[in-house]
Amino acid sequence: MRGQKLLGGFCGGVILTQHHVVTAAHCLFRKVNDTTAVTGTTILRASEVVIRVGSTYNDRGGSEHATSKTVVHEDYKYSKSYNNDVAVLVLSTSVSNYRSSSVQPAAIPPGGYVVPDNASVVAVGWGQTDENCINSSPLGLRHVGLRKVDRDTCAARYLIFFSYNNMLCAGLLGVGGAGICTGDSGGPLVYNGVVVGVTSFSMTCDDSFYPQVFTRVSNYTNWINNTGIAWPTQQQSVERPPPRRHAAAARCSPMPRANPPPPDATSGHVEPSSTS
Repeated sequence: MRGQKLLGGFCGGVILTQHHVVTAAHCLFRKVNDTTAVTGTTILRASEVVIRVGSTYNDRGGSEHATSKTVVHEDYKYSKSYNNDVAVLVLSTSVSNYRSSSVQPAAIPPGGYVVPDNASVVAVGWGQTDENCINSSPLGLRHVGLRKVDRDTCAARYLIFFSYNNMLCAGLLGVGGAGICTGDSGGPLVYNGVVVGVTSFSMTCDDSFYPQVFTRVSNYTNWINNTGIAWPTQQQSVERPPPRRHAAAARCSPMPRANPPPPDATSGHVEPSSTS
């Protein structure tokens, strides 16, 4: 997903139907600049957002689709909180190679579904492989294997930034070395073939103390359904995700992240001393 002056340049997304993509709400905000400094943010118009599907490359291949409508969660407040970081995009044209070898719609969990603590999960995307190098985003799609982190641990480490019910944490605590990075926002966190999270924010790209944070999809299943999505019969959210072997971990990379900085934060990372 790319857009004019999109925060972070581009984001990831998850195909739900031939006309619908779910992503992070903060991906749809852009900087408003004067001649010297950023003065604020505003939401992108649907006409400014373009979706590429059917390619493992972020700059070529597949097909591009214009967006006719963006639906940002009504309780998402970009400058105030990371909570409710979810949005649905309605495409202007149908995805022509839908359900092919290159494009498969995602399954999402039913409302209230809980991923077991310490479960193996995988995040996917084109984010930077080195947080100190803005040119380190890979052209090819990457993935990273993580572990689900229990909510109490995540809440204790992120304090006011963490929403107990609306967020899901994953990482390699005590190990580090891999995780989501800039450019990964909006991409999927997958458990047993089901998209259980949407990449939202993190302290750093591969921190061993702070886990990465994702919007918990099962807490927004009803909201997503109420955006007007007509699900194919065979693609309803599943009660029990089918078993699936996860791929091996990769270094610091899954889908686009344009982490929304709270007031006075820098580099898109959470500042625990902030009051957002």
